Amino acid sequence: MISVVIRNKNEAPALEYILKILHKVYQDDIDEIILVDNLSTDKSIEIAENFNCRIVMIDDFTYGKAINLGISTANNNLILLLSSHAVPVGNSFFKNSIAEFAVNPSLAGMRYINSYANYKRAIDNNFKVKDGLNFGMMAGCAMVNKKVWYEFKFDETLVFSEDKEWSDRVLKAGYEIMDFNETFFYHINRDKKGILNRYKNETVAHYQLHKLKYISILKIFGVLFFRIMFQLPKEYMVKVFHEFRLFVIKIKIRRKLLSK
Repeated sequence: MISVVIRNKNEAPALEYILKILHKVYQDDIDEIILVDNLSTDKSIEIAENFNCRIVMIDDFTYGKAINLGISTANNNLILLLSSHAVPVGNSFFKNSIAEFAVNPSLAGMRYINSYANYKRAIDNNFKVKDGLNFGMMAGCAMVNKKVWYEFKFDETLVFSEDKEWSDRVLKAGYEIMDFNETFFYHINRDKKGILNRYKNETVAHYQLHKLKYISILKIFGVLFFRIMFQLPKEYMVKVFHEFRLFVIKIKIRRKLLSK
């Protein structure tokens, strides 16, 4: 059986929907769902209680710390890390995953294929992840072997990409991570502030993990000047021309329909 660990903060609608799916489609595969909640103020806790989730609270949040807390609470050896915004797809999603872990004791985790580029890379690499830092697990929907986790905990200091850093370490230690031939849908609508915050965290993590030096303050100002003076006006004119072409097409559509 599988334990599911969901990290959550104020995602009540998405949380309720994914819990409905897990209970309706996968109730025979899952025997516990653990919600690691970052002090939600919406109805997340009430919803989780209605679905008999085990609730673990976390206040000093990092992604790695939330994952470690959830896994440490789980009763099963196989744990699906799941975002409130990720939806497993397929009646055999869990059954096939369990079967793969059963025949491969060196399997530390699974990255579920979620794009055409991911699928091409998986085919080329015989469904084995080769580059953990760039193409390792995606904790939004990934399965972890708890026996390996006891040896390799997730980094609790990183602001992002804790899943990629973990993948890199376990691969270097001789374990395997699969690009598994099952999939999931990921849906989220971030506001502008959320998009910028994600960009910040992804960029910080990228430079930390790859041990790169960030661009100079002079280049930062230079990029801003170039964007304002050249790129943004060009993008604006492209949009203006697009709207004009759309206007012309609408006129043609009207004439076409009126002629009948």
